[in-house]
Amino acid sequence: MMNSKPTLALLLTLMTPVATPLAAQSTEATPGQELSELIFGSIGDSSATEVDMGQFVDFGRSIFVSIDSNEDGEIAHEEFVEWDFGFEFIADENGRQQAFQAARNILFANWDRDSDGTIDRREYHRAMAWDYRRADANDDAFLTREEFLRGYTVIKTYRAALSEQ
Repeated sequence: MMNSKPTLALLLTLMTPVATPLAAQSTEATPGQELSELIFGSIGDSSATEVDMGQFVDFGRSIFVSIDSNEDGEIAHEEFVEWDFGFEFIADENGRQQAFQAARNILFANWDRDSDGTIDRREYHRAMAWDYRRADANDDAFLTREEFLRGYTVIKTYRAALSEQ
């Protein structure tokens, strides 16, 4: 279990510069990009070009319930690393399992604000809101598909882990 916030901050700092250039380098859709776009499309109306905070939080609530397999209102580290959108398959295919597991651990530690080994609903909601605001590059209170793909913490972290660069 990762409890060291300074280590987490260092890891996130090291991973973030890797993610941004990767998004700009290729115009060819990768499996991870296609999956990320499908995830964005499932947040609101699938034809929407942007989502608001309410849609994003509602989506997050359904994800929380899905991850919380024992239905105790908290996400334990074990539940978190066992649940997946589909990125694990990509990691397996690309021989990036170790980097992907590290990315999961980083996300968990980042969202487990009190470092107690679980993410409760309040921590999760705060993380979703913070991640939304961080991804909203133009600060207009709407998250575009592009902002989601380039700036949403989960997508950036997984992209860095799945990258061979």
